[in-house]
Amino acid sequence: MVRSMTGFGRGVTNTENYQLTVEIRSVNHRFLEIYTKFPKEWLEVESLAKKIVAEYVQRGKLDVVVNLKSGGNEATTFQINWPLIEAYKKVKEQLREVVPLEEKWTMNEIFSLENALSYEKEPLPLEELQIGIAHAIRQAAEQLLDMRKQEGIQLKNALLLYKEQLHEQVELIRQQSTEAVKKYREKLIERITDIATVDVLDDRILAEVAIFAERVDISEELDRLVSHFKQLEGTLEESVSVGRKLDFLMQEMHREINTIGSKNQSTEVSIAVVQSKTILEKMREQVQNIE
Repeated sequence: MVRSMTGFGRGVTNTENYQLTVEIRSVNHRFLEIYTKFPKEWLEVESLAKKIVAEYVQRGKLDVVVNLKSGGNEATTFQINWPLIEAYKKVKEQLREVVPLEEKWTMNEIFSLENALSYEKEPLPLEELQIGIAHAIRQAAEQLLDMRKQEGIQLKNALLLYKEQLHEQVELIRQQSTEAVKKYREKLIERITDIATVDVLDDRILAEVAIFAERVDISEELDRLVSHFKQLEGTLEESVSVGRKLDFLMQEMHREINTIGSKNQSTEVSIAVVQSKTILEKMREQVQNIE
């Protein structure tokens, strides 16, 4: 199945105490690289997330971002900074000896002291966190996969269209190449008739034409291109990741077209070769997006 390497997916896990959101973005890459942005204390969960994502995709560069939003119901532990409060008390007593101050303390006064009171939320149990992450990751990965499949259909259709255009150019090259030998024989006869009769040098003409025909013969290259077209169609129907295989096919097609261009003796074929390279370049651009 043809799948794009670009896409986006989002998954959410809701509990009584928190909302956990995971977002996955993917772009093109030769291999599979997964980058995660998790809190540093979530190393075990981060490894689990990468493992799950790797079950869904085989190629691409993926960014996995998690966001934890508190529900306000989780347990919280408060810590009092006693050394700070004692120091403040001492300073206040010193000031009272000089400035008339009320001895009464208020909570607002204490809370106004920076770092006098701190609190820590109870960390989520590892098992609960793993379950939540796994659920959100799979949900996001499913969305990502759906988007990559939809874009893959468009890529497949584009490749098949370009393949038909390239096939037309190849058939045009085949037609023009058969005329090349005939035209060369006619020109050779015209030149020879200036110095001798054709009958006398008929064997020589046949030999020259045979050498020319062998030098410019591109039938094997054309046949291999047609074979590559069939292989392309078959590859696009495979159920596994096909991006690398398609990339190899593009390289082979490019090699055959270059060889045809180097053997070419016709203006018409030269035009068709340029057109073929242009179409093939468009195909290669599309293949770079396929997983």
